[in-house]
Amino acid sequence: MNYYIYGYTDKGNYRAKNEDCMLINRETVAEGGFGSVCIAPFLTAVCDGVGGEQAGEIASDLCIRYLSVTDYDSTVDLDQRILQIHNKIVKHGIQQPGSVNMQTTLCCLAVDENGAATCYNIGDSRMYRYVNGCVRQISTDQTYGRFLYDNGAVERIGELDESMKNAIVSSVGSVIQLPKIEHIDFIPPFGRDEDDTVIICSDGFSDYVSNGEIESAMSLENATFKEKIDALCRLALCNGSTDNISVIGIKPWNTGEEYLRITSGSIAEGESPQVSEEKRHMQAVIAGREKFEDIENAEADINSRLAQAADDSLAQLFSDLENFRNS
Repeated sequence: MNYYIYGYTDKGNYRAKNEDCMLINRETVAEGGFGSVCIAPFLTAVCDGVGGEQAGEIASDLCIRYLSVTDYDSTVDLDQRILQIHNKIVKHGIQQPGSVNMQTTLCCLAVDENGAATCYNIGDSRMYRYVNGCVRQISTDQTYGRFLYDNGAVERIGELDESMKNAIVSSVGSVIQLPKIEHIDFIPPFGRDEDDTVIICSDGFSDYVSNGEIESAMSLENATFKEKIDALCRLALCNGSTDNISVIGIKPWNTGEEYLRITSGSIAEGESPQVSEEKRHMQAVIAGREKFEDIENAEADINSRLAQAADDSLAQLFSDLENFRNS
């Protein structure tokens, strides 16, 4: 089986720098979009530097770079490898001024040579699986709010203060404790269903985009896979995200026809899919950049015409003054 992977990361509208980092087919991606086709075995991941700690962007970058040189297959103990990466980041932080206790989340999809897929998660970045038109969260947020809820200390996570609710209780790089590595095997196997898709994201995305909006974007038949992921990122910004945003989408494919559907987004001739209001909204988001460029071009044209009109009026004024002097 083949896999198409596309990811996009952005510092967002409020942060001065991007503390997110992505792994796509052994490439480290810290800004913009990147797509690739790969075969199993492979690892792909999102890391999000922990807010409030020093050098989060260095921690996320190091975690991805160490992970990128891992020759993964079914014989590799990925838990042990992640712990080794954790220790390397701790050591690096202690040795570098201003970097002590730098931390990052890690949400990773591991697919071995047999096609078996597993989610490895530390922190509050998320993994979703979209199948048969529905999306569900695969990973569990390792936050203090979730910890209190799971242990019966609170009835609703939403009743907690924001800082308490969202504080993460496990990370890569913490000098206080080892990361708690969560792993979830995929059942049924990844790629069995036609629309089977995995989405990995940082909390700058997941906190501002609903499951329904993800489903609407992924179900658009006339958009490319890249357009869907880019649109979801823009939607998070439109919905008010104040954090860095990173999203990776992974789509299995077998035939050339399937690959063309993923990359071209074309639909059958004469087909006119009926879309819900949410789908129409997502189509508008996808088309937003083009519409914005059209508006910019129109404004530039108007400004150019106004400037030309002003020049013509000024030239006419000078001509009238010259004629008045000569009369």
